[in-house]
Amino acid sequence: MSRNNERFVCKLPHIGPDEKKAIDYSGPTAGKLLETMLYTDSMCSFLIDVYWTYQVCHGRYVRQYHEDKNIAGHVALTEYFLGNFDSALTASTNEHVKPQTRRIENEDYPYYSVTYNHGTTCDVTGKPRTTDVVYICVAKVQHKILSVTEISSCHYEIVIMTDLLCRHPEYQLSEKKDHKILCWNEDAKNENEAKPKTLQRLDDFHDSTFKREYTINNEQEHSKLEEREDEGVIDAANFEKLREINQHGYILSGVKRFKTKESLANNPSVVHHTVNRIITGEDCIVGGTGWWKYEFCYGKHVIQFHEDANGQRSDILLGLFDEVVHKEWVKLDPKNRGAIEGPDQIHQIRHIYSKGDICDETQAHRDVEVRIRCATADHSALSFSMHLTEPKTCQYVLTIDSERFCEPLQYADEFGLIEIAPVDGGVSRSPPALMGEPVDEVEDVDGHVSDDEEHEEEDDDVEFKIKEEL
Repeated sequence: MSRNNERFVCKLPHIGPDEKKAIDYSGPTAGKLLETMLYTDSMCSFLIDVYWTYQVCHGRYVRQYHEDKNIAGHVALTEYFLGNFDSALTASTNEHVKPQTRRIENEDYPYYSVTYNHGTTCDVTGKPRTTDVVYICVAKVQHKILSVTEISSCHYEIVIMTDLLCRHPEYQLSEKKDHKILCWNEDAKNENEAKPKTLQRLDDFHDSTFKREYTINNEQEHSKLEEREDEGVIDAANFEKLREINQHGYILSGVKRFKTKESLANNPSVVHHTVNRIITGEDCIVGGTGWWKYEFCYGKHVIQFHEDANGQRSDILLGLFDEVVHKEWVKLDPKNRGAIEGPDQIHQIRHIYSKGDICDETQAHRDVEVRIRCATADHSALSFSMHLTEPKTCQYVLTIDSERFCEPLQYADEFGLIEIAPVDGGVSRSPPALMGEPVDEVEDVDGHVSDDEEHEEEDDDVEFKIKEEL
């Protein structure tokens, strides 16, 4: 019975046990596939976390390590072997039984597990460290570490995605089947009354959306919609979402230098959310799975932090964004900084976040180069993937990958800055840009303040006051 007292008769589908057809496979076993392709070629997979780097050399060993570089350039290495490969133990594994499955990211993955024993002695247990390396089938991914987990004291689990296992049909993901529920309206007098009234009204609303958008908008909005449709950004089904975009928040402004392909991440509603939550700096992106985590707020700051069990947080400021400093930094090496163009799109922008907390080793401010890339993160169009490296002491590189950046990046200028403007036609700005605060001084690469900038400080104060008034 519907809310409108409409009576329906529904037939539920009969869903029997999932009977899988017998797989006729005479190829190599999962162990042989890994042995032939990974072990013999001495391949290694890496995962760079905030502090530790994890290395899995397939068929040899698993280790975690950290390198500290001092001012003189000497490297101090801290490392622990999490396990060593034992071919005798692996050979005893029974591969003729059906592989077990693991729930990973809402999917049941068949997996092949290899145990690495006799690692560095654990301080807690007094026993050697051990690691279970779990291989799962993911198409078009070559031996990438998905996660590292310490499931108990000094006993680790590392999940590795590889397309090698996909050659074995038993390790491929099962296809999901949709089962339809068929319903009939008992009170329907004709075919038009077969659906519930509320559903029919919703269908009628969407069918008339295209027409309504062209009749209620003024000529200026009319032309904007036509331009966007010509660019391939929207179609009739997206007009309702576009109307919401046109009424609230900010939109990308400036010149769009390259077109983007149609995708979920480039959908107008997703772009609107990315611009108004991420590019404005309203929402911050947090990453990291180890002791240290890091927080990136676009156009504001990069912070490294640790939060204990009581919720107390220890922060280290890695850098603040200053548009003037950033532009001077780009001018020193314009080919490798700012907007990085490919043949058909801007695939990356690079920003500098400077004047972080003082580093004990160098007695200088920390700084971080932020690289924002148009790239798929962890097989999801809407997610973010982040990793932080420290190529020099207290000088960091933070890389953030997501398809959500693909559309905004095409509006970046030569400095890699993305301008946004209020939908009501206000003044464009480079978000958040710290434009309301006077800049005391601008440092060059040697840390000196130029004389010209000191003389211009008074004029700058006036300029910033005017912008603040605006």
